[in-house]
Amino acid sequence: MLDTTVLVLAKDRFVAALLGALTELSGHTAEFPRDGESSALAVRRMHTGLILLDCALGAANCLSVSVAARQAGTRVLMFSAAHTEREANDIAHHYGTDAFVLPVSPREFTSQIDRALTVELPVTR
Repeated sequence: MLDTTVLVLAKDRFVAALLGALTELSGHTAEFPRDGESSALAVRRMHTGLILLDCALGAANCLSVSVAARQAGTRVLMFSAAHTEREANDIAHHYGTDAFVLPVSPREFTSQIDRALTVELPVTR
């Protein structure tokens, strides 16, 4: 059965709240890290179907989340409120995933989430 829980990892609390609301409106469950919890620890603790990862969290955070997500078999979709679409996609491709930029329409957001939840994950050994 497909896990449709989405872990939202955003640098800004307001962006996190917005994406959480859009996730819920899209028919999925939004989860967030605990106060003071590292992003990678939240990934290992929660085992969600998808992670929404903010490009603004920095290279070290993005790398640790990407590694933890691969180990957990969790999909990652990156987003940015501060980059162009091309810049966000370049960053995301560095981590082997896709990205979208904010603002985003609810319809486009739902499409991105649904597509990300159903993509085949590569087999790792």
